[in-house]
Amino acid sequence: MLAPRRLDIDHKLQMYRLLRLILADQQLASQLRFKGGTYAVLRGILPRFSVDLDFDLPDRQHKAAIRDKCYRFFRQLNLQIKDESREHLQFFLRYPTKQASQRNTLKLEINDQPSPHNHYEQVFLTEVNAYCHAHTLDTMFANKLAATLLRQAKNGKVAGRDFYDLHVFFSAGLPINRAVVEERTGMSYLSYMTELLHFVRNELSDQLLQRDLNPLLPTASLREILPHLRVEIAMFVEGELGS
Repeated sequence: MLAPRRLDIDHKLQMYRLLRLILADQQLASQLRFKGGTYAVLRGILPRFSVDLDFDLPDRQHKAAIRDKCYRFFRQLNLQIKDESREHLQFFLRYPTKQASQRNTLKLEINDQPSPHNHYEQVFLTEVNAYCHAHTLDTMFANKLAATLLRQAKNGKVAGRDFYDLHVFFSAGLPINRAVVEERTGMSYLSYMTELLHFVRNELSDQLLQRDLNPLLPTASLREILPHLRVEIAMFVEGELGS
C-alpha cells in the first residue's frame, strides 16, 4: 500500500496488524467479507493510501460474538477505543504515536446490513500474506458508485476519494453489479447515473477533490490527475448512460 507521508507509516502498520489478526482468526475470517478502499489497495487496483478497515457481515446473528472478539484484539494490540457505536460494529481506535502531527486513530467498521445482491470470492492478499473472503470486483465497484452520493445524503458531506476511486475503477474497465446500485439507492441504474452525472458536472469541485486527496496521494500524482478527474468521470458516466 502506498503511504505518501512518512508520518502515515505507523498508521499502515497498526492497520495491517489488526487486519492480519482478523484474517488469521477462523471465526472472523469465515464470517466477515473484506471490502472498501484498503481492500481495493491490497488487491492492487487502487493506487492511493487508505486509512480504514471495512467489512460486511452477511449473517448478523454473530454480531455479539464478533464484538467480543474485536475487544480482545484491541487489547492485544494496545488499541484504545476512542469511540464506538453500540448499535453497529463501528470502532474508532487510538494508538500511540511518536509525534503530535501523526494520525493516531484507526476506524474499523463491520456492516451487518449489506446488499443481498453482493457477491463474494476468496482472494489472496500478498502484502499481508493472507486469504480473505471479499467483494468481487463488480460488487466492489457497485458499492463505491452507490456510496458517492449516499454518503452526502447520510452525512451531508462528499468524499473526494470516492470520485477518485470511481475514476480508477472505470479506467481499469471493471464490471459493475447494477443490482447492488439499484438496491442501495432505491433508483434504477440509469436514473442514479443521471443524478451522479449532474452532481459531477455541477457540484463537484477541484477544491473538494484536492482537499480530500491531498493526504492520500503523493503531491506529483495528485497534481497530474486533478485537472482531468471531473471531466473524465463525467465521460465515463455518460458512457454508462449510453450503453
